[in-house]
Amino acid sequence: MAIIGKNVIENLTLGMYENSLMIYREYIQNAADSIDNAINLGILKEKQDTYTIKNSIDLDTKEKAQIDIYINQKERNISIYDNALGIPTDKFYNTLSSIADSEKDKESNKGFRGIGRLAGLAYCKKLIFTSSYIGENKKSIMIWDGELLKNILNDTKNRISASDLVDKVIDYKTEDCDINEHFFEVTLNDISTENNELLNVKDVYDYLSFVAPVPYVNSFIYASKIKEFVKENNLKLDEYDILVNGKPLFKPYKTHLLTNNKTYDEIKDIEFRKIYSKDNTLLAWMWFAVIKFEKNIPIENKMRSIRLRKENIQIGNETTLSNFFKEPRGINYFIGEVMVIDKNLIPNARRDYFNINETLREFENALTDILKKKAHRLYYYSSNVRRLFKKQYDIKEKENEFNLKIQQGNFLDKNDEINAKKELDKEKENLSSITNSINNFENNYKENSLYNKVFNLIKEDFQKKYIELTASEKSQQSAIKTDTISKNDNENNTHTAQEKSTKKKKYKTQELSKYNKREQKLITRIYNKIRKVLPKDMAEDLINKIQEDLKSE
Repeated sequence: MAIIGKNVIENLTLGMYENSLMIYREYIQNAADSIDNAINLGILKEKQDTYTIKNSIDLDTKEKAQIDIYINQKERNISIYDNALGIPTDKFYNTLSSIADSEKDKESNKGFRGIGRLAGLAYCKKLIFTSSYIGENKKSIMIWDGELLKNILNDTKNRISASDLVDKVIDYKTEDCDINEHFFEVTLNDISTENNELLNVKDVYDYLSFVAPVPYVNSFIYASKIKEFVKENNLKLDEYDILVNGKPLFKPYKTHLLTNNKTYDEIKDIEFRKIYSKDNTLLAWMWFAVIKFEKNIPIENKMRSIRLRKENIQIGNETTLSNFFKEPRGINYFIGEVMVIDKNLIPNARRDYFNINETLREFENALTDILKKKAHRLYYYSSNVRRLFKKQYDIKEKENEFNLKIQQGNFLDKNDEINAKKELDKEKENLSSITNSINNFENNYKENSLYNKVFNLIKEDFQKKYIELTASEKSQQSAIKTDTISKNDNENNTHTAQEKSTKKKKYKTQELSKYNKREQKLITRIYNKIRKVLPKDMAEDLINKIQEDLKSE
């Protein structure tokens, strides 16, 4: 007779997860399965999206399905409660004491291996399961002694079998309850001090907002478009009401992208793709945001990356699909989700990827074509278009700077002005070529609506910059004109018109009227030397500081 040693229990509890927060996902997926059963039996009310509720009169008196997570930091306890079917008294003990012997269907249930419920044992002193089945006036309670379990596992001399170990660390009892109660509750008592992250309400909320099968936040205006796609294609999007300490969970997708807490880009639309097998079976579908793809989205935007999900529960983390991109960093140019639906794509025990099979390979090949090839081309197309528009904009900006320097008398001398003019003229010779390249990028992709959207977003962005540049130029010119008129009004009436005209044409050192021409020429030579040895910005800053000091002396 084969003997299964106690270390199996250690692998399924203490050694199961590298991130302790994953236990919340395990208990949520079990609760979601029970809620699905209760809805199918007509006991609970199916979740309705906000739009449907606002536009209909709901006369259904059935109880609303809900999963409540309560974290008591003071007592160091955690509770995960659902109001679904519960487990009948006559099945409770065998169901919850059996390991890896679940009766669930792996093709239709989210949790089906019968091991995830033990995950909490690694992090608390007592793991308690409590349940009442609909129509029964008894509730069943099973207590797993996590502290005793760890002591036995750490005792190298104790050769107890896995089944005997389970019998030794569990206690079972029943209590009277209201016949109308139906629920299942997992309680983790006395969380270990080394696992304080499980008691951090904010961290738990942030983690579950992307991992759990919850709705998109109402402020995400493209949620309705995703729902429409799901409905039109006869798909399913599992969503549950889940609360953490009374606060409802939502996927925190937003329209605006931030850098240093300031908006730098905005989602203007979303696109959908279907992922098929060789025999044209739909394996998955995905949505992704249409943005300018300006840069690697900063980490302060928690929604960044393409996330992998099944039954709307995240598989792995935000980097799981990074290897499907030509460059791993490419994933952070995007925002979106891949929703796996094929029954043969089965999450592994850790739910960080799928079991390897032929269907998985077909899915990977199809996804590679979308992410490694098409997505890569898309953000490089965006980069090239933006680079050309920027060149065009930079030339206009240099022209404005040149004109302003003339008006402000900021050139060092005539040679400085002539050299700047030559440099500007050389830049302007490229304008025609740049404009042609921009037109080619636009025309070559006219038949591709996605590329058209991205092109127009970048074009609109630079049009706004042109407007701002023109407005700034006019404002500066107006200020110079006003300043000139004011100075002329204060001039001595003995100055002739010719003298005034001459004064308007000034170079930088001519402002230093207290110095004679020879001294001004020497200062100009010093300024030119500074420009040669220092970077442009540093040189100009230093020259301006010296200029102000000399003027004030």
